Amino acid sequence: MIQYFIATETFTHQIECFCPGSIHATTITINKMDIIEVINQQSFAFNNGWYVLAILNSHGHFYIALEDLDQYFHLGKLVTEFDLGLKLNYLRFQIDQALEVRDEELFLTHTKQLKESSDLKLRLEGFLNNTVINHS
Repeated sequence: MIQYFIATETFTHQIECFCPGSIHATTITINKMDIIEVINQQSFAFNNGWYVLAILNSHGHFYIALEDLDQYFHLGKLVTEFDLGLKLNYLRFQIDQALEVRDEELFLTHTKQLKESSDLKLRLEGFLNNTVINHS
């Protein structure tokens, strides 16, 4: 199964190397709005656990530890389309609540978050639609 994530912020990820001397170890910058496609191609490294193949913006690929992927997801650095849909519903509710109590600061805060989340969702949907068209 393929899973798609979109980055909600820019961060760096340490790509590990298990060869002697770790000569291929490097870092990769994952920018806000980058899309990571996680393929069900797994590898197990003794003492390091499971790794899955990740493709960044349909170009570069690297193996990422499931533990790292899970951490980025729980920290909110990577989200799925489903997560974005839930967040948009929640933010719309918060905006309605702010309007009801006439809290301008809260309204502006949630409106900004709604705009950012909507932009992320549109980017991910566009990518997914393009991916479906290219694979048809």
